[in-house]
Amino acid sequence: MLFPIRTDSPLRSTPYMNWAIIAANVLAFVVQQAVPGLENRFALYAHDPWWPAFITYAFLHGGVGHILGNMLFLFIFGNNVNDKMGHVAYLGFYLAGAVVGGIGFVVLSPGMAVVIGASGAVAAVTGAYLILFPRATVTIVYFFFLIGTFELSSLWFILLFFAKDLIGLGQENAAVAFSAHVFGTLYGALTCAALLGAQLLPRDQFDVLAIVRQWNRRRQYRDLVNKGFDPFGYAASPARVGPGGVVTPPPLDPAAARVAELRAAVSDALAKHDMDTAVQRFTELRQLDPRQVLSRQAQLDVANHLAGLQRYADAAAAYEQFLQTYPKYDQVEQVQLMLGIVYARYLGQYARAKQVLEAALTRLYGERERELATAELTRIQPMTLSQPPAA
Repeated sequence: MLFPIRTDSPLRSTPYMNWAIIAANVLAFVVQQAVPGLENRFALYAHDPWWPAFITYAFLHGGVGHILGNMLFLFIFGNNVNDKMGHVAYLGFYLAGAVVGGIGFVVLSPGMAVVIGASGAVAAVTGAYLILFPRATVTIVYFFFLIGTFELSSLWFILLFFAKDLIGLGQENAAVAFSAHVFGTLYGALTCAALLGAQLLPRDQFDVLAIVRQWNRRRQYRDLVNKGFDPFGYAASPARVGPGGVVTPPPLDPAAARVAELRAAVSDALAKHDMDTAVQRFTELRQLDPRQVLSRQAQLDVANHLAGLQRYADAAAAYEQFLQTYPKYDQVEQVQLMLGIVYARYLGQYARAKQVLEAALTRLYGERERELATAELTRIQPMTLSQPPAA
């Protein structure tokens, strides 16, 4: 048997709603034990579904092991999903997952089947986690002939359970409602993918859509290289044909050669995750030619590392380059937020900070990010009156 015990996804805020849902399930289970026959009234019957039962069935459980398993998965995966969605949205998402799981059970189960348990809603949460945190690492404890732990990517762990549920769909008389699991997982995954695509959930470089885009960029890059594109090449003067047809090679431009060398050095350092070297080479590159800009993710990584090194003026310049070069970046508001904070807190350029923070607020949808931008704007408002607007 396999059970997750933790993930390495950090929390930005306290997941009070997820804890409240777990508490509600535990309280419902206690009441269920104290009132015999309660589950018969509020369970979901495939042959005669009572509409409130599409919610109530998800707060009833068949025993201690049943509720412990569901609440363990909800605690491990639900905290981060709650953190990403916010409390009200997460509650709505969870209850809708219960409803969709119940619909799947009613549609695919034999006529006299009955179901209780939160597994359909919990499956929706794990489906959401699959989309939002596919690169997270899950620590798993196993009970076979021995007891031990191992680590596995959340992507493979959740897909493993989903595959088990798909196989279980053919077992119509099984004690487990596999149909609720499958419908719940699909609902959670598809809903979160749609919310990310519509920018209704905070994006980062670790979600599924970012992974797909990175894969596509790598594919396009490989195709270009295979067709003869030199990513570090530069335009040189044309060759000259002298008397007698003798070809004189073009003169080598030392500055252009150094630019190509430094760009290659930055790319190599980033590939090795050597951020200090990447920043050093980028600084040399900017000194040689201030117009040089890296690829989108490389420019952002270097700017973030410069900010982490407290080289705020250099970080601001790198962020400004990024905004000028990649204005249609799908998370441009996050870059504007970071740039505004750097200007406001460390460089004293309050007028420019106000510009970028106000621009960020038009697109920010995360509650925490909006509060941060609003608080910073309120703080610097008196200072902006003494500074002329930035050009």
